[in-house]
Amino acid sequence: MPRRSHQSYGDWISTLSFFGVAIFACLEGLERWDNEEFIRATFLCIASVLLLLGSLRFSIARFYDEVKRRKR
Repeated sequence: MPRRSHQSYGDWISTLSFFGVAIFACLEGLERWDNEEFIRATFLCIASVLLLLGSLRFSIARFYDEVKRRKR
């Protein structure tokens, strides 16, 4: 059975790292947008969303398991 929760400090550290870098990438993307660097800003915003999803990986996995369980 795969892990679906934080079981170590490493899990917490990586989750907070994902979240922190997501915020940084979003702010950097917004700054690039103001400087009219639209392609770089778009990629930074996409990266920000993916990093945010990475920080929510355990919650997403639990949600997926719950949906799968209710389908049965």
